[in-house]
Amino acid sequence: MAMILPTLPISYDNIENYTAELCGFFDTPLVRQITGGIHVNDALIHGGWQALPQEWTEWWSAWPDYRLAQQDLIDSIDEEAEIGSCIFEQQPQLAASRPESLTNWLRTLKSLALPRSQRPGPAIALPEVLTVHMTPKKISEVSFGAAYIHNVCQRKGISRVIDMGSGQGYLSISLAYLFPGLRCLAIDGSESQIAGSRSIAASLGIPEDRLKQIVHWIDGAPALASQIEDWADGESCMLVGLHACGSLSEHMIRYFATVPCIEALAVVGCCYNHVIPRSPSCPAGFPISSVLRQHNVMLSVTALMTGCQAPNNWARPGRACNQQEGSVFGKRRLHRAILEKLLHDKGIEVNTRDGKRPVWGIRKQDTASFAKFARRSMDRLNIAHGKIPAADLMAYEEKYRDCEGQIAILWTLSVLCCKVVESLIALDRYWFLKEQRAEGIDIVPIFDFKVSPRNLMMVAEKAGPGLP
Repeated sequence: MAMILPTLPISYDNIENYTAELCGFFDTPLVRQITGGIHVNDALIHGGWQALPQEWTEWWSAWPDYRLAQQDLIDSIDEEAEIGSCIFEQQPQLAASRPESLTNWLRTLKSLALPRSQRPGPAIALPEVLTVHMTPKKISEVSFGAAYIHNVCQRKGISRVIDMGSGQGYLSISLAYLFPGLRCLAIDGSESQIAGSRSIAASLGIPEDRLKQIVHWIDGAPALASQIEDWADGESCMLVGLHACGSLSEHMIRYFATVPCIEALAVVGCCYNHVIPRSPSCPAGFPISSVLRQHNVMLSVTALMTGCQAPNNWARPGRACNQQEGSVFGKRRLHRAILEKLLHDKGIEVNTRDGKRPVWGIRKQDTASFAKFARRSMDRLNIAHGKIPAADLMAYEEKYRDCEGQIAILWTLSVLCCKVVESLIALDRYWFLKEQRAEGIDIVPIFDFKVSPRNLMMVAEKAGPGLP
């Protein structure tokens, strides 16, 4: 098989150089700060806004509405837009005074993201009997995913497909229904999901010899590998997943590398906030490749969470933002930061689980005022109201009421890293497969990014039975 390289950003023609520069970008002080060094909730405690370049903060502060400044940042990572070409039409004078250092940083950020424009490829027109329970997003994913998988199976003479993390079974059911020559094994850790899949398959008349569904937790353990080999019965298999949550993609890649009957792989990752970082208690965690480990790559929980975002797909603010209405989301962020500052100043510790930030359970109506937000949060956190008098709530709200835009922009800067975070995770999986001497390794933008922002499919094949 001819050597395949993933489509790199336009500025790079060498994957080694690209890897080094992407890893180096994450090691810069600014990126470390916005991806976890100073969490946006702690911005008022640790001076997150003041830690940014002063010429940037002064420029953002000049905007008549911070939501326009946010949109300008979001537009800067859009593959199809020139930096500053959209919002600047509304604010031409501000455009002229934009700090060059900010423009250069945004260009660097954009230039390091793997391309997301959908790679041309076939799709299958799914019949209504298959799509009746699917969302438009799922229909699109299964249409392109099933076509890709079927083409690989035909080219390699593979007759068995293993769908890991199969959920309701939309992919495996579609493959079994559309292609009678394929036999499918659907695996999911949820009994209810498998029960739903079985019900749909039965209603379509798909026999178990063409689609077998099993409940099994997917954790990389050898027990599941043995079950797969027993089911394969000596035949070649393709391992697939749409979408493989968190570390499931890494488990699948390892099964591909170690289970002899698995000859091809196609997996789209998602929910990166569930990726388990490498630690003494989890030596097999991210990053899994020796290349990224040699670069000492680490991603915080905050960074992994940003990899789940797709700001280019969010609704845009109107041409005349209503400052009186404000943003419910912006107020929630501001109120959270103010309360964190207040708790910190008073030495009130909040119980955490496994070192993670607690879920405060805030509703939309709780953002009407800081006092309402604070009291609701304190109830959820089991903090007695008497520990923070109403006068203190009013004083802190007054002191920090003008910081909403600062908190919003700090959060947006973090979210801007979504595509480079996902690129780094995909690159780690690429290098791991290369280290396992797989062939045909590629990172394919399989879906329309506007429909399915998690659209990077890791694909790989083996030269023959088992890796050399």
